[in-house]
Amino acid sequence: MKRFLKIILIIFCLTFETSIATEIQKGGVEHVELSFEQAYELMLENNNSLKAYNELINKSKYEKRSAIGQFFPKVGLNATYIHFSEDMTLNSSGAIDLPIPINFSANTLIQEKNVFAFGGSAVWTIFTGGKLLSNHAAARAKLEASNEKYREIKDNLTLELVKRYYGLRLARDIVNVRKQVADGMEQHLKDAKLLEKEGIISKSERLHAEVAYSNAMRDYKTSLRDANVIEEGLKTLIKAKEANLKDVYVEPTSLLFVYNNSTIDLPAMKKNALDNNPQLKQLMSKKKMMNAKYHAQVANYSPTISLMAYDIAGASHLSQAVPRAGFGATANWLLFDGLSRYNNVRAANCERKMVDFEIEDAKFNLESLVIKQYQELMKNKEQYDSATKSVEDATEALRTANLAFKEGFGTSLQVTDAQMMLSKVKIERLNSVYNYDVNLTDLLKTNGDTNSILTYIKTSKQEKF
Repeated sequence: MKRFLKIILIIFCLTFETSIATEIQKGGVEHVELSFEQAYELMLENNNSLKAYNELINKSKYEKRSAIGQFFPKVGLNATYIHFSEDMTLNSSGAIDLPIPINFSANTLIQEKNVFAFGGSAVWTIFTGGKLLSNHAAARAKLEASNEKYREIKDNLTLELVKRYYGLRLARDIVNVRKQVADGMEQHLKDAKLLEKEGIISKSERLHAEVAYSNAMRDYKTSLRDANVIEEGLKTLIKAKEANLKDVYVEPTSLLFVYNNSTIDLPAMKKNALDNNPQLKQLMSKKKMMNAKYHAQVANYSPTISLMAYDIAGASHLSQAVPRAGFGATANWLLFDGLSRYNNVRAANCERKMVDFEIEDAKFNLESLVIKQYQELMKNKEQYDSATKSVEDATEALRTANLAFKEGFGTSLQVTDAQMMLSKVKIERLNSVYNYDVNLTDLLKTNGDTNSILTYIKTSKQEKF
């Protein structure tokens, strides 16, 4: 029950972040069993890179909404204060009295020199030649690219999690192998001391056994330190901001696995890569942005037409001769700009062509990469099958060498060599499975489908040490 509660603390690290941090800091959590599925959820919840790119998606969403806002009229309030040098008057002959010292017999005040007015206005751009549509298309494509970039980062982190999680699983299994070797060498040393005492073997045989035991213990301690380093790397990938995992011992419960390779369809993998690879889809989104930019440059040849209206809600000392409301339209059409628009269009078209070449190159490289990764995967599977048979043979060779040594017909060198050979092939088998798991995840990353690694894990053969 206590172990189960510890797992729950890690799984809901984000939801109960404060309570977890307190529990860990008290030293209450020392040993936590963690499955790959749990580590995957923790990574998605806590990784800062994913949080940062999620903000990039939000930024692109707001920019897209901003582009939509350009289709609507712009309505605002305004206030104006003007100070003329002197009052404006109208003389009896109907002429406006300009600031020139001329005396007339009768003057009529038209506008006082201090004027304040406030009201509202609206401007609605109704035609731009397609520039507003292009801006919206570019913002939409940028949002698509942001989503694909997030997916790419998540796929990269999933691959890194597989490397670190199953790297820790591999390291702990290697520790077990080294421990078996050390235990075997310890027993062999005991046998050697007993046989030396009985005069069956020489002192040099016993010394050889002692050296072998010393070397086995050294390798065992080194493997422990290697596992500790890998464990720290895993913690940095899954830990929450406020959780202190310094004194937590993480035990990966998910075993290394080998999938049934007959169900991995290479042609389907290549098709999936062309359809779903996030880097390729980012290039597709980039192409949409370049197309939108091109059409926006072409739209500069068109006139810009806007509707406008204003209303003066209130005023102080404003002449009654000034209209309080009005509406109208404006049109601006640039006829000549020294071929600037022409060259901008051509430059934008070059960018479109550049993206087309990048997409074709990416497609070719993806197909080649899928084939390479698939072949690497099959090579790892073959190495695993070969190492499995070698473990059986090496186990029997060690058993025979131990029996011969105890009967006085074998040497300590034969026993230690058999023990080292067995540990060597065991570690080779573990490495082949680890490489298989990493290559499989890498292949799924190329396909833009790292989420399915959870399904592969559930339906695969587990490598029980």
